[in-house]
Amino acid sequence: MDIGSHLLSAEAHAARVEGILLADPALAGLWRMETSLLEAAASVGLEGDRISTQGMVLRLVSGTTVEDDVRAVEMALRILTVIRRPGDPFGAPVAALRRIEAAAAPIGQARDAGDRLEDAELALVVQEAQAWTPVPILAGWRAAAAYAFRSRHSSPVAERLVFMAVEGAARHLQGLRPSPRPIAAEAEDGAGGLLMPAAAGWIVPPSVALTRGGFRLWSPMTGLAGFLEAVTRSLSHDLGHLGTLRHELSRLSAMASGAHGRSRMADLVTYLKAQPVVSSAMVMDHLGVTRRTALSLIDELVEAGCLTNLTARRTTRFWALPSLATRMGPAREAGGVRRGMSGDRERRGARPEPGGRSDPWHEDRDESQLDRIMAELNDAMSSLDDAVRKAGTRQQRDE
Repeated sequence: MDIGSHLLSAEAHAARVEGILLADPALAGLWRMETSLLEAAASVGLEGDRISTQGMVLRLVSGTTVEDDVRAVEMALRILTVIRRPGDPFGAPVAALRRIEAAAAPIGQARDAGDRLEDAELALVVQEAQAWTPVPILAGWRAAAAYAFRSRHSSPVAERLVFMAVEGAARHLQGLRPSPRPIAAEAEDGAGGLLMPAAAGWIVPPSVALTRGGFRLWSPMTGLAGFLEAVTRSLSHDLGHLGTLRHELSRLSAMASGAHGRSRMADLVTYLKAQPVVSSAMVMDHLGVTRRTALSLIDELVEAGCLTNLTARRTTRFWALPSLATRMGPAREAGGVRRGMSGDRERRGARPEPGGRSDPWHEDRDESQLDRIMAELNDAMSSLDDAVRKAGTRQQRDE
């Protein structure tokens, strides 16, 4: 299968997921809540840091740290902030990309001011993608490749966030999404903002796609074909998972409609649809009920199979919707596939090549190299046109 056919398949799967989400806002909110948690943990894992989604969530909602490295968890939470609120890369490119760079900066490491891209360069990164918005995945990939080239591949985390921001914004430009909402200053940091519903339009989480069922390196300069294969496979999985999420939402709605008298079950169900990880203290605070009432409501949902005990202990317990609990169990460590350095980190720390040349990512930029990269993407688009044309010819012949 050529690269155009891979791209057509990936976009077709993305369009199916997008259509389902647009038709059911509650389902869209729950899917993006789950997926953003998984993407943040997986993105840190691709950098070689051991982190579980469960550990990240527990720190998010309670300040509790389990076995994971604290700095890795903090990094994941910063990434999560941008995933939930990517900003408007087409309307305000510099502000959106500066926010991405701040979130992707390693904790405790000062960045050399000389490595900071100029505002004009950040605007050019987004400009590279604007002509490709009819194919959102390719628009995101082109922006990520341009950023990787201009930044000398210094931050793969930022590249993945650029991809998500541009891919989602491209769907808005095609009329599939409402205009991006402005980011409230009070929602910028802290768990309160992170637990709010995602204000995003992305469909493709790159780190989840690259780590689902195996491990692929993130390489926006050379790895488009492999990435598209991983995306198609991941979106195919999500199409099935959306059915599971819809079933869970239906069960929650049934519990709410079946509540009698002065029960606060309906209020708890509404809360769970926006916040699928809770503790008894969170329920008490949100509903204004006693601890006994909160535990009684939670127990009802557990018995009905609508909630799962996430921490498996009798104190400081947390519950999650079953699908999320299964997907972020302790066994799913985002960094567990590769111990130590990731492929990206290995590449950046590799020995000099024979002849004294350094890692090519850190050499002086060659504008012709960027032209070659963009030419490859042009070829991909041409190949996509050919695939569509052939499909149309076969359909006409069959008719």
